[in-house]
Amino acid sequence: MIKPGDMINNRYHVLQELGDGAFGRTFAVEDRLRNDQKVIKILNLNIPKALELFKQEYDVLNRLNHPGIPKVAMDGYVEFRCFHTQEILHGIVMEKIEGQDLKRWLENNKITNPKQAIVWLEQLIDILGHVHQHNYCHRDIKPSNIMLKPDGQLVLIDFGIVKELTQQDQRQTIPSTKIGTPGYASPEQGERNLPNLENFQFDYRSDFFSLGRTFVHLLTEIYPGNGELNIDSRTLKLLWRDKAPGISEKFKDLIDDLMEYEPRDRPKSTKEILKRINSIDAPATSFSPYIVYLSFVLNLVLLTLLAMGFTLNIGFKLLFIVVILVIADFLFLHQIQSLFKL
Repeated sequence: MIKPGDMINNRYHVLQELGDGAFGRTFAVEDRLRNDQKVIKILNLNIPKALELFKQEYDVLNRLNHPGIPKVAMDGYVEFRCFHTQEILHGIVMEKIEGQDLKRWLENNKITNPKQAIVWLEQLIDILGHVHQHNYCHRDIKPSNIMLKPDGQLVLIDFGIVKELTQQDQRQTIPSTKIGTPGYASPEQGERNLPNLENFQFDYRSDFFSLGRTFVHLLTEIYPGNGELNIDSRTLKLLWRDKAPGISEKFKDLIDDLMEYEPRDRPKSTKEILKRINSIDAPATSFSPYIVYLSFVLNLVLLTLLAMGFTLNIGFKLLFIVVILVIADFLFLHQIQSLFKL
């Protein structure tokens, strides 16, 4: 395997190792041709199936074009002879994402701001919408596969086990690896003997499940695969909601729906999820539009009567106060609430 200081194809100067996963090891490199820094992922499983998935990862990244997904160049797939072992190695050169992954972020943080929770979920659903639109399923969404850039933008990384949804289901064929990560992977990504699971198939809704589990971790600081969070034996729901105070019940409902045991019970699409996110964050008035409109009319009538010298009895005065409160709710209340969100 390569080491810091090595030169790959007389172009990429290896700076440091960044990580080691099931399929490959990643290194920061300096691109001497482009005069910038990139990341190279080197395959570390020398078996045909691993090489097939590795080349597939490059093809997927080359087809996707979204600011929340690392970019690769047309010449970003490289083969070279290792200086130390003389073996032929395969690598993918991609955009270097500045920042830290959310697993590392969780070491000292968790989401306590409802607005942050909504913004992050919206960003990730937008990224998944692009992935699913191209008929791909990521299959391994978890905090360590999400990068947080200094500007607050999230980037989904590691497309090593992405699946094209038009293909037939391919079960695990690489020794000592699994599809997805325990604690985050959906039930249909696991064993075949799970009870009552529809057809044991997985698709884009498996990504929704993993995303829900990821948000449980981000909201509670509790890894959802260590047994600390119980599961309701009747509904099979993860019992986590009391560990995330300050987060709206509607948002928690959405996260629970993402994690439904049966895929058919989860949201049908990213568009449906975005619509629900917008309903959580919408600055809607507490009253219907018709009541607000009527209140404006009544307010105009009462002000006209006062201007004409009429004396209002106690009933009209109370009505005037109610009208003012309704209008105030429509114009100011939600704006004030948004300013004081933590």
